[in-house]
Amino acid sequence: MQFQRRSKEAATEDMEELLARARKQLGDTPIYGGCLCSCNGRGKNLFGRPNHDAQMVQQRLGPMGLAGFFCNGEIGPVGEKSFLHGYTALLALFVKKAG
Repeated sequence: MQFQRRSKEAATEDMEELLARARKQLGDTPIYGGCLCSCNGRGKNLFGRPNHDAQMVQQRLGPMGLAGFFCNGEIGPVGEKSFLHGYTALLALFVKKAG
């Protein structure tokens, strides 16, 4: 078992990088909307203000319809294996199908 403490600065930096990567990969592809699932440890508890993640998505990729909910631990891959994570955010984007 491994525990890591998440800082608001590192979480913001990671989100900035991932949103920039998504914007670059999508180019001019229309984004119809998104679903944002955030750990309940994020938001006001981590960042000191509500809506941090949703506002970042809207600022970097929006404006768009954005729905979502808070989670209590997320399962996701690290390399070839899946692990239980906390203080994470997951964003699914609905975009125009290529081709």
